[in-house]
Amino acid sequence: MISDVLSHRAEELAAGGESFVTATVVRVEKPTSAQPGNVALVHEDGTIEGFVGGVCAQHSVQLYSLKAIESGEPVLLRIVGDGSESTGTDDPTMVREVDVRDGAVTVKNPCLSGGSIEVFLEPFLPAPRVVVVGESPIAVALKRLAPEVGFEVV
Repeated sequence: MISDVLSHRAEELAAGGESFVTATVVRVEKPTSAQPGNVALVHEDGTIEGFVGGVCAQHSVQLYSLKAIESGEPVLLRIVGDGSESTGTDDPTMVREVDVRDGAVTVKNPCLSGGSIEVFLEPFLPAPRVVVVGESPIAVALKRLAPEVGFEVV
């Protein structure tokens, strides 16, 4: 469940017109450091606030969160180990995409502890802006209608 601090931060980001992703751990298979209900916010610059797992999981969450911001579509991300024993020195950037379908992506990460993590990535994007100049009847109508169809009027 999202904490009050992260919830307030998400409201601030949305009010500021910034894009971000809410990453929520929905399922884990031990051993993992994450627990179901862990939540993080991923900013459009890749910064992560909150916890969704260790360095290996964070890299995958960051990478696919940025893709979710770009596409505007939510993603269910399943992060699994590659089946070998992790030495702790494996490169977390060596993620291999192994399955993509219907809004779900499975990746193998060589440094994951051996468990798996499923994270729901939900992008929040600012409303598109429309600039209206003048006071003609069309401009006035556009100013009135644009917010009703999801546009911010400037």
